[in-house]
Amino acid sequence: MKSTEAAISVTTLARRLGDPLMGASCLAALLLGVGSLLFMPLYVLVEAYPVLGNEGGVTGFLFTRPWRPLAAPPEFGILHSWVSTLMITAICLALALPLGYGIGLFVSEIAPRFVQAILQSSLQILAGIPSVVYGFFGYVTLLPLFESHLDMPAGESILAAAIILSIMVLPFVASTSAEAFRAVPAETKEAAFAQGVTRWHVIRRVVIPRAAPGMFAGAVLGFARAIGETLAVLMLAGNSLAVPTGVLDRGQPLTALIATELGEAGVGSRKFHALFAAGLILVVITVIINAGIWALKVKWVRPSE
Repeated sequence: MKSTEAAISVTTLARRLGDPLMGASCLAALLLGVGSLLFMPLYVLVEAYPVLGNEGGVTGFLFTRPWRPLAAPPEFGILHSWVSTLMITAICLALALPLGYGIGLFVSEIAPRFVQAILQSSLQILAGIPSVVYGFFGYVTLLPLFESHLDMPAGESILAAAIILSIMVLPFVASTSAEAFRAVPAETKEAAFAQGVTRWHVIRRVVIPRAAPGMFAGAVLGFARAIGETLAVLMLAGNSLAVPTGVLDRGQPLTALIATELGEAGVGSRKFHALFAAGLILVVITVIINAGIWALKVKWVRPSE
């Protein structure tokens, strides 16, 4: 009898302490995550300040000074790099988003079930391929093609990097948009078909407006994948310090600049701080463009949908 009462008391105590302990654990995890999120940009900002707060400041760093770390005195400007980043990302999304939305629509609304299974598995495989494989594939196929057909001394270019990057982004956009299209209630589509309209009319006037939030989420995911990619663009963009003026010019995105130069930068040197400043600019570009995408979502997507 006493053992039974002891067991009951232990169980009661565990129940009383379980919820507070779980709540405290979840709160600690939340604080750790938020603290890490705040610490990283703050640390990058502190390390970048010696360059951004120097002569010329942010304006000189972004627009006027070239990247010449071996000059006397050394100069650290990233105009060529952030222009390359924006050009590659813009071309990549211009290629990947329409194609990804089309694939997602076909997989979710048009293709037979066995075709859907094959395409879905293929998208998952493409998403899991390492970026170095994509970069190597572009290096041995796309660059020789550019050299021979576009009369270029070397196939490395903004366009080559953007094309391979769009292939890398495509599975994420297609999978996310397909899930958004599937989430549209079947009753809504059946009600539209009952009016005697065509499938294309239902897709255009019912499915796409309902799936618009998921489509925007796919665009954000694709953008994040594109702007943060390093190795593939490092292999294909050409790593030129000149400011690109066309899609066939060579360039050096911010990620490639950091990956190329960090190994030769002494800790605490001006070059070291300049690379942190480049990383900070990359973060700022990401935040601004993401904010713009979500602002478009709020403007274009009606709350009732």
